[in-house]
Amino acid sequence: MKKSVLLLIAVLVMGCSGPTEPPPTSIQPIDSAKVQAAKINLSTDTELAPCNIQVSAENDMLVLKGGVPSQAGKDRAETLVKKVEGIKKVANHLEVQPNTAQTPL
Repeated sequence: MKKSVLLLIAVLVMGCSGPTEPPPTSIQPIDSAKVQAAKINLSTDTELAPCNIQVSAENDMLVLKGGVPSQAGKDRAETLVKKVEGIKKVANHLEVQPNTAQTPL
């Protein structure tokens, strides 16, 4: 009888600890079309276009890398990419480099 009760408890515990569905994720990855739209927004800005800013996506965040000639340019780059629908998070790793080459368009 004691073995039966222990066996029943073991079966119940194992039944409760079986595989479960992973929790739903709230991360909405950024697709390549949004990355391309962000690049286009940057390429239309006269100060930022010659800077060759690198744009990539990491999960639900857009990442900016490279050099810009001013803090205002760094801030504007972030503002421009956030105009793309669906871009809410931006990791702005742009470095202010006053000597960033500026070539006329």
